[in-house]
Amino acid sequence: MSDIDLQALRAVDERLVERYSTRLSKFGDDPRTLGWDKRESQQARFGVALSMMDFSGKRVLDVGCGLADFLSFLQERGQVPASYTGCDINPDLLARCAERFPECKFHQANLLKDEVPGGPYDIVVLFGVVNFRFTEFSNEDFARQMIARAFDTCSEAVVIDMLTAVHDTAYPVEGFVYYYDPAEMLRFAFSVTPHVALRHDYASIPQREMMLLLRKGPGHD
Repeated sequence: MSDIDLQALRAVDERLVERYSTRLSKFGDDPRTLGWDKRESQQARFGVALSMMDFSGKRVLDVGCGLADFLSFLQERGQVPASYTGCDINPDLLARCAERFPECKFHQANLLKDEVPGGPYDIVVLFGVVNFRFTEFSNEDFARQMIARAFDTCSEAVVIDMLTAVHDTAYPVEGFVYYYDPAEMLRFAFSVTPHVALRHDYASIPQREMMLLLRKGPGHD
C-alpha cells in the first residue's frame, strides 16, 4: 500500500469540488447532486447500514457528508444520534448542510490529510467516498488508507459502502467508477481488526454494491 501523494490528492479535491458544485447548481437539494440516481437508491444504502449497526445515541462522523441526508434518514427512523458531525471537501455542500441542520457541526476537511474537530466519534460512516475512479493514484490505496484513517478516528466502528467487482449483468459497467474485489477488501479489513462484517447480499441499487463494517470489538446480537 503506497501513501497517497498530497499534491495529487489536492488536485483530485479541486476537480471534485468543481464537479459537485456544478451539480448542486443544477439539481439543488436532491440526491442527483451527489451522484445518486434517486432518493430510493440512496435510502436503500442507508438502510443496509442500519441493518448492520445501531446508531441510536452514538456520536457519528459522516465523511463525505454531501447534504447530510444520512442524518435525515436516521431521524426519520428513530435512530437519533447523540451528535452528528459532517465533513466534506466541498464548501457549497457544507453551507447547505449548515442551513438544514444548524444544530450540527460541519467541517471542510479531507480525512486523509486533515484533522476533523469535534471528536471523539463512536461511528465513522463513508457513503460513496471511494467509488469515483481516480487516475492520479490507486483506488485500492485510497480506499485502504481511508478505512485505516476512519478506524483510527472512531471508538466503535467504521461503515463503508463500495461498488463490487461482482457485477450485476443487467447494469452496464461504467468507466468513471471503480469496482472493488470483495475478497481483497475483506482481507484488508481483517488486517485492521478481526471484528469484520461484509454484506454483499442485498439487491442492486442499481449496480451491485457491498458494505463493510469494521468494529473495534465484538458485535452484539
